[in-house]
Amino acid sequence: STMMVQISALPINYDLILNGSAEPKYEKGFTYPVIAAEAQILSRDMISHMYNQRILAKLGFNPKTTTSDAYKDPRIGTIQMFESMEEKIPIYLDFESMVRYHFGIFAFTGAGKSNLLSNVLRRLLIHQPEVKVIVFDISSEYPFLLMDLFAEDKISSKIILENPVTNAEQFYASVVKPREYEDDDRVRKVFARIFGQKKITYYLKPESKIPTFGDILDELNRQRNESLDKPHYVNALDRIRQEVVDYKAGHEVTDSRPIDEEFVKHFDEWGRTAIDEFKISDRSGVYAWATSRLTLLDNLKRAEKEKRTTGGLDIQGIRDLVEKESRLTCISISDPYVIKELVVDLAREFLQRRKRSFKVKPYLLFVFDEAQEFVPDLSGSSGIDKDCSKVVETLLRQGRKYGLGGCLATQRIAYLNTNALQQLHTYFVGTLPRPYDRTVVSDTFTIDKQILEKTLEFAPGEWLLSSFIATGMENVPIFIKADNAEAEVENTLSKLT
Repeated sequence: STMMVQISALPINYDLILNGSAEPKYEKGFTYPVIAAEAQILSRDMISHMYNQRILAKLGFNPKTTTSDAYKDPRIGTIQMFESMEEKIPIYLDFESMVRYHFGIFAFTGAGKSNLLSNVLRRLLIHQPEVKVIVFDISSEYPFLLMDLFAEDKISSKIILENPVTNAEQFYASVVKPREYEDDDRVRKVFARIFGQKKITYYLKPESKIPTFGDILDELNRQRNESLDKPHYVNALDRIRQEVVDYKAGHEVTDSRPIDEEFVKHFDEWGRTAIDEFKISDRSGVYAWATSRLTLLDNLKRAEKEKRTTGGLDIQGIRDLVEKESRLTCISISDPYVIKELVVDLAREFLQRRKRSFKVKPYLLFVFDEAQEFVPDLSGSSGIDKDCSKVVETLLRQGRKYGLGGCLATQRIAYLNTNALQQLHTYFVGTLPRPYDRTVVSDTFTIDKQILEKTLEFAPGEWLLSSFIATGMENVPIFIKADNAEAEVENTLSKLT
């Protein structure tokens, strides 16, 4: 009797080259299968070698066994494509390349997007010491999902809330938790531990607006445009502007940096000198403006008093925290306008500072959960939404040269800025029930639509992974089962309570 086995297969466009006892090689190409030729089945070790060997060598990790424990094994999950394998095959990623060349996580609600992202961040921080992470957490989920990192002292971390909290109970109430943990007293105890370690602060929104160096230059440009009919006024303003530009260059400050007392005193001196040199009328608006720059000191004093009275971190405080101390900074602010302003200011500041210093390390990963809020399609955006989208797009375009990476996580990929999407080199795709969302993924990342249709069968935690740079097989889609972040949360709750 005979038996026919019908197989549906998609080529991955690699040939496996075996040469005696030498290491197997994988070459780009496609050798057509020959009818009636012998077919061989890949072993577990060969599959693991194919997908992981290059990555493990770079990570300096040589596992004898594999485990879902993030602290012992940097794997992100197991390969799902070979169901007959009794022993699970782990999958590893080149974290450095994934961060530097950006990655995305796309799935519908309930697919485990936040769970996967928190586990990727956990492994990044544990196994890649030269990476820092700043999470823009508009849904306030990550203090819970990353509680083990916040509760331990090994990784310096900070949680920045929208409003001040005076006790652990207020902190507990401000964080979103999965339903099954909402009444779990163990969570309260761990949050009390985090609060007791003074890892909670809040964003100090400036009531007294302190101008930035960019604001000063904009103001000079406005004064100049209003004085175009008076050449000596223009010359005076150009002289002041040049002094400001020279000061910025000499002190290595960016447009988004707030001015300080030292600058204001120089600014006043430059204004008075230019007024005298170019004989500006004392009845003119330019004269009144240029000779009243010391009034800016009042703004500085009011802002400093607010900071001393109320505590918290302003923009400069957050930037200094990320640069000098914290490896994990979670900004949990639900007000869309406030958190988008923070994204604009911080992304511009870090990009400009890295350009000036020619620094690449430490790598800094900007994480945008609910990315449709931060990188919306430009055609339907205006105001702060459009500004934020453009700034994040610029960060993704230019950041890789300066060690600044980005992660976009969203359930509505169709609403995102496509120019920003095209900068991502690694992506995880979960269940996307809307055909248009799958079409966007297929067109943007050149994934076969037949493969994307398979994602409709995914259970929570199952993902299609593909990368141009961070996997062992370049641009080859892999079906994986991600490790569960709640297992790490449960371990922490059991250990610390």
